[in-house]
Amino acid sequence: MKTGAVVAVAGLSLRMKSFKPMLQLAGSTVIKTAVSTLKSAGVSPVVVVTGNNAEQLTKHLANLDVVCIYNENFATTDMYYSASMGLRYIQDKTDRVFFLPADVPLFSRQSLFTMMGYMDCSNCRILTPEHNGKGGHPLLIDSSVIPQLLSYRGEEGLRGAVEAFTGLKETIELPDIGMTIDADKPEHYELLQQYAKSITLREPITCSVKISLNRKAMFFDSSVAELLQQVSQTASLNEACSNLGISYSNAWKIIKIAEGQMGFPLLHSQTGGVHGGGSSLTEEGQALLDTYIQLRQEVEHFTELNFHKVFNRFQKATGEK
Repeated sequence: MKTGAVVAVAGLSLRMKSFKPMLQLAGSTVIKTAVSTLKSAGVSPVVVVTGNNAEQLTKHLANLDVVCIYNENFATTDMYYSASMGLRYIQDKTDRVFFLPADVPLFSRQSLFTMMGYMDCSNCRILTPEHNGKGGHPLLIDSSVIPQLLSYRGEEGLRGAVEAFTGLKETIELPDIGMTIDADKPEHYELLQQYAKSITLREPITCSVKISLNRKAMFFDSSVAELLQQVSQTASLNEACSNLGISYSNAWKIIKIAEGQMGFPLLHSQTGGVHGGGSSLTEEGQALLDTYIQLRQEVEHFTELNFHKVFNRFQKATGEK
């Protein structure tokens, strides 16, 4: 099932007295933390309903591939109005939708997977998460019920619309306190920061290395190796480009630069003919690829062994906090 999300960010943040979505949180911001977690669980599209500081927020999210919808009436409308705009936009684009206000950003990726799995196996149309009996966000809403939610005319906003829904609703208890912590007031934001720090310190420190070949400038790295591996597997530079999501012209340029620096061709290319066109690695090209992969594996193995030996005391300190 295709799962999208609507994030309401249009409010004035009057109680917080700061623009909540852009508040710093664990090396990121409140809004980016929420969107990134949704994206990491495969949720798409993510629709962000903006209002206050819309231009700044849209630029801030530009590299996260979200859909921004502007609520021009944000100063005089409530969250239900913004939620309705987002739900109306997304209802025919997904099978179900996560909904959340942007000031509840610390729900976990695992909680999203658990909620989606639960809805897959049940007949519920609205699923609300809880932690120790306290309701949280995001809600998970089957897209088929969105029209009924949008028809609500009471005064209790989205909560009232959900309560008035006559279909099957369920709650799910999750071991994720992050679903219940918001940044509504300064004291809440302080708690949010403390919790963000605590869950960050639970994650182990890891190390990664990148191996590149250079001759005045870099001409061969893991991306070039991946391109050559794809050509070897598919016998087609065009198909390799398609699999990797890069343009044919850019791939050809990358290969020509590497060939110029190494002094030998990397590819055999054949066009048309009885047996059709295609590409394959030259003997030297295959040898270069194999040698690069061997070097990378040896360096990664060496780094892994020595990283744990050198950084062991920091890993222990992290686990104890």
